[in-house]
Amino acid sequence: MATLSHFLNLDLVLKSPSDLSALITHMGQGAFVLHHVEHDREFLLVLEINTTESPHPTTCTEQFLTLIESLPQPARALWNDCTSRTFSYGFEGGREFPALETTISTDLLLRIATLGAAIGITVYPFRKSPGLEGKDKPDSLP
Repeated sequence: MATLSHFLNLDLVLKSPSDLSALITHMGQGAFVLHHVEHDREFLLVLEINTTESPHPTTCTEQFLTLIESLPQPARALWNDCTSRTFSYGFEGGREFPALETTISTDLLLRIATLGAAIGITVYPFRKSPGLEGKDKPDSLP
């Protein structure tokens, strides 16, 4: 079974001293909440794009940017007051070639920068699927 590197998801991770519930409301059906918690007077909100399509970094980024750029003023003020705004890209590393290549265009980078957001990249190690014990070793190894 081929174990290629692949894009997993894009999370939008927000931290704020203020409750971010209004942002959830304005994101509507375009995003769903992974986490929304308060800890030590800081609110953490983690969102993911709501899509039935296979996720792609560019498409997910564009969808998030469109949602954020269309926020009404009160919700945009909440966005601006966040102490941290990160587009967190998740990839799973593979064990086979070809290597995964992906590009975030300068247009998308400019839109992200204009919103005062950062970019995070996480590469998760390859994990064999349950029920495939011993199947992750190359055939030439005992």
